[in-house]
Amino acid sequence: MENTTTSFADAASAARIAEMTAPIPKKKGFSRAKLQENIWGWIFVAAILIGTTIFTYIAFILSIWISFTDYDAYIMTTFWEGLGSIHPEGAFYWYQYMFTPEGIFGASGEMENFWNTMGSTVFYLIGIPIGMILSLAISVMMTRDIKFTGTYRVIYYIPTVASTVSIAVMWANLFGSGGLMSTVFGIDLLSNTSNYWDNRICIIILTVWKGLGGTVVLFVAGLNGVNASYHEAAEIDGANAWQIFWRITMPQLYPTIFYVLVTSVIGGMQIFVEPNLIFGNFPATGNQATSGTEFNTPFVGYIFGVFNNGEWAHASALGIILAIIIFILTLIQFALDAKKEKD
Repeated sequence: MENTTTSFADAASAARIAEMTAPIPKKKGFSRAKLQENIWGWIFVAAILIGTTIFTYIAFILSIWISFTDYDAYIMTTFWEGLGSIHPEGAFYWYQYMFTPEGIFGASGEMENFWNTMGSTVFYLIGIPIGMILSLAISVMMTRDIKFTGTYRVIYYIPTVASTVSIAVMWANLFGSGGLMSTVFGIDLLSNTSNYWDNRICIIILTVWKGLGGTVVLFVAGLNGVNASYHEAAEIDGANAWQIFWRITMPQLYPTIFYVLVTSVIGGMQIFVEPNLIFGNFPATGNQATSGTEFNTPFVGYIFGVFNNGEWAHASALGIILAIIIFILTLIQFALDAKKEKD
């Protein structure tokens, strides 16, 4: 009985000591020191949020509204006057005008311009699978145990970080009249005698070459993340190199491939800089049937020409349509990806 009483007393004493020595919980509330500690983080985040809100969300909303108006920069005296001028033919006039066979600019009309420039853009997308296949092949070679792998990676990445303007100038001199490819090999992709198919092929070669380095970096990172134990197990089971690559490496590399495909399509639908630098300013109406310029003009180039012509409402409507097309293409890719995962 005495031992029991002593144990209870010891336990009570230990509990009191623990209560006295326990740390005092901090009260939640305003802390000047904590605010000063995080102030720079909030400043940087706020700058990004403000910039994104102004130049992305507000700009997009304004573009939607302007597409319903008759905004012409060469006629309207103020920006607010343009915003308040709903098109007299109806708010959806420019959207209807895109698909009208005969427009206000002449016999060719907007619909022909729309499909010519959109066709050029879609044709340029041919470079995406070509670039992905080449990048994957180079990435596989770079993951092998070979000498100077780091040097090769730098060489392949140089076009990605190089100036687009300098590359376009080099390309124009390389494939143009009197250029190296024309003089030595007789390849005239940008000369006065070449047609728009040659011009398109030249742009595809340029975009594939310039984007190769970035895609190679992504694929190399994906290949390095593949579980090597699966390869070892497959080799023990007698699988050859092709079977290992197709049945083990490719499924594990699929997330990287899907990411590259989606971002490449989004970027490819907005191609503008390379054709603009090589072919010059695009026409405001796309009606250059005699020279074939409309077949080289990408859709964003057509928007650029219309915008420079002062037709901001028309250009905004074209931009909204392009955004919808890109959104639909992205949804289709994600839907196919979801279906693949279910299967």
